[in-house]
Amino acid sequence: MKNSPAYLIIDDFLDEEAWTDVWTMLQFADLAPVARTDGAWKLDDGAPLGGDVIVTPARDAEIAKLAETEGGADGDTRQGRFPSGTALDHVLAAVLGEAESLASVVGTDWAHITARPYIYPAGSALSWHGDDSAHYTGAFIYYAHPHWNAHWGGELLVAETDPEDDVPIMAHRFDDEEYSQLLLERGAGRFIMPKPNRLVVLGSAPHMVTPVRAAAGSNVRASISGFFLRGPITDLITDNG
Repeated sequence: MKNSPAYLIIDDFLDEEAWTDVWTMLQFADLAPVARTDGAWKLDDGAPLGGDVIVTPARDAEIAKLAETEGGADGDTRQGRFPSGTALDHVLAAVLGEAESLASVVGTDWAHITARPYIYPAGSALSWHGDDSAHYTGAFIYYAHPHWNAHWGGELLVAETDPEDDVPIMAHRFDDEEYSQLLLERGAGRFIMPKPNRLVVLGSAPHMVTPVRAAAGSNVRASISGFFLRGPITDLITDNG
């Protein structure tokens, strides 16, 4: 486990069987190009693909039981709900099981956790943005691909900022010069490679996904991403990749 005030990393997050289930699910999941009218993706971010979102029940005394049983024994597999009956349940159950250790980054003031699959083929990326702290206490990214090469790109960049920094959530869709200047003033940060079977948990610092390079060929950057939601479920579209 590696951590800083802005993020936390857990390697070898899932056991091999669960990891294989997640990767296999991604071969057949319904995926569609992410919308350029929502989230932080810009016109030059290529064509990432996203799948359906699932969400945990409201956080309560049953959270430990949910984590242990991947949804408990009630058999509730309603669309969009955890347990979903899909391999996404492995990831959410494991995240719930780590809730105490993740509190150093995302706190405890969250009510739900979402999960959504993303595929980044060669040429795709996610532009600089932050997550809305009014709605989210943090986010996570789990890397499900079985192999990655350091020369293939797809790194997660996290800007160094102070908690009192007033950085907007994201730039305007077309005019991003002001946002760029704010990031240039800070001018430094960290990178996190999309190492297979790695979980990254983020706070609210601005971050981006660098383009997956042509050297990746047919290999894709495959992730399961989600938010720790503060309150009622209002919007389940995630943009962390």
